[in-house]
Amino acid sequence: MTDKKINLIMKLLMALMLGYFAYFKGWVFSGSTNISPQKAHTLLEQPNRPLLLDVRSKKEFKKDHLKGAISVPLEEISKFNTKAKELLVYSERGELSVEASRILSKKYRVFNLEGGVVFWIRAGYKVVKG
Repeated sequence: MTDKKINLIMKLLMALMLGYFAYFKGWVFSGSTNISPQKAHTLLEQPNRPLLLDVRSKKEFKKDHLKGAISVPLEEISKFNTKAKELLVYSERGELSVEASRILSKKYRVFNLEGGVVFWIRAGYKVVKG
């Protein structure tokens, strides 16, 4: 194989890896808007706040969660139904919530909390224990 072909193959592989990473981080084709903990906190203080969904397991939700959240584990998300038009979805680190956002965005306007509970706590916001 020539050096040009090898370079082309390497560039294609790098592009595929970047695309894969961007997809699973929710940066592309997520159907939702990724928002920082600071923007999420501001949004949750509004009178017409979105419905807050925790898509982690029930066990994780019982350990800690954002105040006012309801638990809808990812495996139950396709059955979820509400009259709310906007949802703010989160998980532990943001991966599960990206997956949930893809499903929910077909029916609702969805905001995804970047970095999940981990970034929320790092930003200095509190969670409800128990």
